[in-house]
Amino acid sequence: MPELPEVENIVRELKQKTMGLTFRRISILHEEISKTPRQTMGKKIPQRKIISLSRRGKYIRFGLNEENTLWFHLGMTGQLVWRDETVKDPHLHVVMEFLEIPQKLVFRDIRKFGEMFLTNGNLESLPEGVRRLGPEPFEISEKTFIETFRQRSGRIKSLLLNQRILAGLGNIYADESLHRAGIDPRRRPNRLKSGRLKQLYQSIRETLEEAIKLGGSSIDDYIHSDGSRGFFQNFHRVYGRFGLECVVCKTAIRKIKLAGRSASFCPQCQT
Repeated sequence: MPELPEVENIVRELKQKTMGLTFRRISILHEEISKTPRQTMGKKIPQRKIISLSRRGKYIRFGLNEENTLWFHLGMTGQLVWRDETVKDPHLHVVMEFLEIPQKLVFRDIRKFGEMFLTNGNLESLPEGVRRLGPEPFEISEKTFIETFRQRSGRIKSLLLNQRILAGLGNIYADESLHRAGIDPRRRPNRLKSGRLKQLYQSIRETLEEAIKLGGSSIDDYIHSDGSRGFFQNFHRVYGRFGLECVVCKTAIRKIKLAGRSASFCPQCQT
């Protein structure tokens, strides 16, 4: 699933090309992808100009004039990519056309876990998943981060995946951050010293910054809007490296299940 670095890269790329463009039309080929009725999309989107483009957690938001916002969540396999022509494609769900350029921006999703919806500027129009997102990793202060996690007794890996506590992290960057901080994913944060939580705070930010700089992790279906791939997967320390040697101590990487999700870690480096 695309996480914060992947979504951030897509937003930065799209911002360079879409800012100021005006929608000609939006075609919804598979209605289950859109949480807003097709008729509403067809009425509200055309002739609207893109005046902002940003990220919230793992969500992409297109700010339109007249206070409307078009949102996308990529789910597990979603892609927002440019197409010169919309060739026949069973995984193509949304086609966006603009007045100023011939290229189309399309939304593809093999597994159909992604979603799109339109909001009108009122808090009540936001889905619960957006309303209840926690703070961003780059915005939360070190003090607040430590205080938040010191109050929690769940497994640290599971808590990092909770979007209500911290927005944007998923399996990849939770595993990678915990390895850099030297913390076992099974540990309970209310039993960790503040110094170790401080190290985790710093590791999360450093890991995300490096991943963004390298274009994210292209695993399975993630690609940039121009079809290119990221490179951070080449520098993973634990994620996707089960049975391989730890890059630090050469111990074999382990993988376990925590609350139904996998966790990869080094049993020697992470305590």
